[in-house]
Amino acid sequence: MGVFSGKKAFVIGGSGGIGRALSQKLARSGADLFVHGAHDTKAFDSLIKELKSVSLSKKNADIQRCENPINIQKMVYKIENFSDLASSPLNSILKESDIVCVCFGPFIQKPLTETTLEDWMDAALLDYALPGYCVSTALPGMILKGWGRFLFFGGTRTYNINGYKTNAAYGGAKTGVGSLVRSVAHEYASKGITCNAVLPGFTDTEYVSEAEKRLLSNKLPCKKFISADSVARGGMFLLESPEINGALLNIDFGWDGKL
Repeated sequence: MGVFSGKKAFVIGGSGGIGRALSQKLARSGADLFVHGAHDTKAFDSLIKELKSVSLSKKNADIQRCENPINIQKMVYKIENFSDLASSPLNSILKESDIVCVCFGPFIQKPLTETTLEDWMDAALLDYALPGYCVSTALPGMILKGWGRFLFFGGTRTYNINGYKTNAAYGGAKTGVGSLVRSVAHEYASKGITCNAVLPGFTDTEYVSEAEKRLLSNKLPCKKFISADSVARGGMFLLESPEINGALLNIDFGWDGKL
């Protein structure tokens, strides 16, 4: 039996990149897994087949595609529609989940003079309000069960207040996630609930072009990107460790954030 056998895990943004790597590890842990991600049927079919092949669950994993009739990115992009989350399939899954991981969130890199209203709303809603809503929705069920895990993803150097020349909106939202993490840990540790975040540096995923990798790698301490598997491994370490609560784990080769 896996360490999370009998637990229900929900990964938002779990079909690609870091989220996909985390989904793979959760499947190996024996968790019943709900994955939210892209609406590309082939991509989801491929992921589900892969996860079923590695699952340790007695049920061969209850791996389901979370089909939200309202595209979550478009829904939360318009602030007047943010309340629609309460009536979406995401809501019912969150209420039942023992483990909630939010890997989804846009990276916005622009100087302040070029940051649009749309960019500010994406950062505020998708990078910060979405994790917060997940906490508020999943907490009551976790409190009743006396057990729960939250895992979020911050940005480089967002463990404290910093200034950012080209991503103030994103950096501010991810710094807020750090405050959310510690607020949950402070208030609900006595209920058997942990909340932690991984703060990864530049990570090698399908969302980064080869040209970008070559350009940025030369400026990094170890001259290479971090693997998605390494970041996911750090996330699993936090999920599996009840003694660790309110942690902001840097996985960045010791990078200081300067390019």
